[in-house]
Amino acid sequence: MQTTKKPTARRIALLTALPLVGALALAGCATDDDRDDVAAPAASAPSVSATEGATGGDDTTTGPAAAPGEDALVAAATTARKAVGTGTVTSIEQEAGGTSWEVLVVTDGGDEQEVHVDADGERTTAGPTKETSDADDVAENERFVDAADLSVTQAASALTKAVPGTVTELALDDHAGTVVWEGDVLDGSGTTHGIRIDAGSGKVLTNTVDTDD
Repeated sequence: MQTTKKPTARRIALLTALPLVGALALAGCATDDDRDDVAAPAASAPSVSATEGATGGDDTTTGPAAAPGEDALVAAATTARKAVGTGTVTSIEQEAGGTSWEVLVVTDGGDEQEVHVDADGERTTAGPTKETSDADDVAENERFVDAADLSVTQAASALTKAVPGTVTELALDDHAGTVVWEGDVLDGSGTTHGIRIDAGSGKVLTNTVDTDD
């Protein structure tokens, strides 16, 4: 009787173990399959600020980036030029106590267009208005534009490099037979500096303090 019982016990134990082994095998397969089905996390793209890669598309925005205090001037020059559609900014100045800008743009034909822009430089408030120009005016305008290798933005940067502050007025002019960018810079103490730079090279030619009361 004992001989008969032992094989029976072994068979019972074996039969009991088989489902456990099968379950473990299935669990292992399921784990492998699950790993295969889970995608690796995607690499996150580098963040880019709104200003990265921004470029200018005309003569008012070429050259170095605007320094603090030049932003409104550069924006006003760009807005005025876009309002005209083409041409070169030859003069820009604050008016009405700094609440707006008056901008002159010389077109390809040598004519002047006057545009008024708000203080931030973002919106045209009047113009463009074509200025009355005779043959001499056209010839002078074309001479100034041809000689000015520096744009209005580059000229403003050159002025604030010479005297840190805010450019309140800037225009192409003639000085002793040389075409110059002539402008005013208001420094941090409230003093106005009159500066002339060569319109071709950017070299500072004169730098004086405005002593007018």
